[in-house]
Amino acid sequence: MRFYLDSMVWIYLFEGHPQFGTTVQTLLRQIRAGGHTLLTSQFLLGEILVRPVQKNDLHTAAYYRRLLVETPAVEVVPFTTETAMQFATIRALHRRTSPDSLHLALAASGRADMFVTGDGHLTGLAVSGIGQIVDLSYRVP
Repeated sequence: MRFYLDSMVWIYLFEGHPQFGTTVQTLLRQIRAGGHTLLTSQFLLGEILVRPVQKNDLHTAAYYRRLLVETPAVEVVPFTTETAMQFATIRALHRRTSPDSLHLALAASGRADMFVTGDGHLTGLAVSGIGQIVDLSYRVP
């Protein structure tokens, strides 16, 4: 299976969110243990880097970069013409924010089976190219 984790899911992990941090750790362990593919994007990296850049924390920024886009454990989904069309379609049909629409478009371009989000407004949407949009209660089979 192919998994794209929304940026908030990563932020919960990296910031040790008291309610969701361990849930995300468990989810990532299940993804790795099952030999599934983890999808990321340069856009996702950009969103995750905001806090380290605000704090001028170059060490953490470099760590996030290595973890999210410079490791063979993940597949980086490029922004292509197909992604741009998906983005426009999602914005037009579902009226979601640009960041949410872009993450969904990238996940669709990467043919994600699962898009995992902490945003309840996204679960239940049907997006062509994504198998299912689920929340953090999802358990990897």
